[in-house]
Amino acid sequence: MSRRPPRAVVALVIACAAVGLGGCSQISALAPVGGNGLSEVRFGAIDVLLQKGIAVLSAPVCAVADPGPVVTCAGTTTDGRDIAVTSSIAADAQLVVMVGGETIFSGSLVDVLDEAARG
Repeated sequence: MSRRPPRAVVALVIACAAVGLGGCSQISALAPVGGNGLSEVRFGAIDVLLQKGIAVLSAPVCAVADPGPVVTCAGTTTDGRDIAVTSSIAADAQLVVMVGGETIFSGSLVDVLDEAARG
């Protein structure tokens, strides 16, 4: 005859599993903070879009172009306009964010990231 564990034990195991899974998602959320050139350009582009009040359907996805260190990113707004971003991963990187073919920002990537960090 098998005996089932008390409900308190089952509840404790479920609670521990939930906490463990929550910790995993928090750790994975921290991963981009260290960043690399691609993620910095992506975060900078998203910061600009948020600052300008542009609703994003598909956040920019970035890749290094063949004649690197140029980074290009593409996404879409909720009203169907294309988001195009270009930058480099050099220390003095200049970020250009275009929405629907119109330049909405052109300036220092570091300045954008610093401003966002200050809130």
